[in-house]
Parts: sequence; C-alpha cells; structure tokens
Amino acid sequence: MTQKSELRTIKVLIKSIEPAALRDSLATEPFNARINGATLECSVSVDSTVDLRARWNSMMRSLIGSEEALMSGVQPRLD
Repeated sequence: MTQKSELRTIKVLIKSIEPAALRDSLATEPFNARINGATLECSVSVDSTVDLRARWNSMMRSLIGSEEALMSGVQPRLD
C-alpha cells in the first residue's frame, strides 16, 4: 500500500487545434499546463489519492467545459 505522504502524479497529453484555449481554461487551477506544438501537456502532483482524484475531476470539468464552448462556435461545412 502506498503511504499517504508519497507524491502521486498524473500527466495528461491532449492533441487539439486550440491548445491555448484549453490551457487558458486551467488558468485558475493549480495545474502545470504547457503547450508543445498542437499538444497541451497538463500534470497534477499531490500527496494523497483523494486530492489527486479531486484535482483530476476539476481538470476534466474545466477541459470539457472549454471544449464544449469551442465546439459551439464551430460552423458545419456545407460542401
């Protein structure tokens, strides 16, 4: 069993045509987020599994909300 004081880390890589917008959706969250080309790299490091889960959920809610907002502005192509 992992001790409570051991550091836990999650790293998420997201390919997107709008990585800056996704990164900006995390501006108020305590996550490391950087852009590498068309990929957003996010990481979370905490000392407890409970905190890791809470921050993961927060990150996902922010990213999903940002993606939904971006997609609502996309106009369908009529070829």
